[in-house]
Order: sequence, then C-alpha cells, then structure tokens
Amino acid sequence: MLSEKAIKALSIQQFDPDSDWEVNLLPFGSINWEDEWPETLLAELFGQVDDLSIIHAMFEMRLKIWNGEALNAQDRALWDGVKLQVPKWALFERLGSVQGANMRTGRGGAACGERIQLIWC
Repeated sequence: MLSEKAIKALSIQQFDPDSDWEVNLLPFGSINWEDEWPETLLAELFGQVDDLSIIHAMFEMRLKIWNGEALNAQDRALWDGVKLQVPKWALFERLGSVQGANMRTGRGGAACGERIQLIWC
C-alpha cells in the first residue's frame, strides 16, 4: 500500500470539477486532471518508487474501469486498498463526475485525440 508520505500528498489534493486535463503519455499513456496529479506531487514523491508504481497502476486501472473491463483480483485488492487510504483523491471522485462519464462514454476521446495530435504534430 501507499506510504504515509504518499497518503498525505494525495489527501491534500481536492477534487475540482473545473480542473483542466492533459494528455499524459509518460508515464500513464492516458489523461489526468491537474487535481489528480499536480506538478508538485512528483517532486514530493521523488524517490518513492513503490508509491509512484502504485499511483501509475491506479491510473491504468481507471482506464480499465472506463472501458468497462473488470479488474482482476489483484488489481481490485490494490484499488480497494488505496481507496481506503485516500478516499477523497480526485481520481476516485472523478469516476462519478460528468468528466468521468464523458471518458467512459467516449465523448472525451475526440478532445483527447486533438491534444495528442498537438503534441506529436
């Protein structure tokens, strides 16, 4: 599970429904909102390899959930454990938000594709 340092860093992040999102090719290969992964978080957790691995896995699992895929037992245990540790983390809050619904239904995909094109073109 997450270290106390990571729990503290993620717990202070407040869900902001107006938060901007960005394409995050590395390390997530996905998108994230600023309130889920602020620039300062990486600096706070620098050197915390286990914590960063868990956080990256959480973003990967969210993609699976948005895509309607079931989590395997190991992933479900990690998801549930981290949710117990940081229940107000914006990553969890966003699952039930309009922003999350747009990603689940594909309505966010066009905008995501446009941002990826801007990065690579």
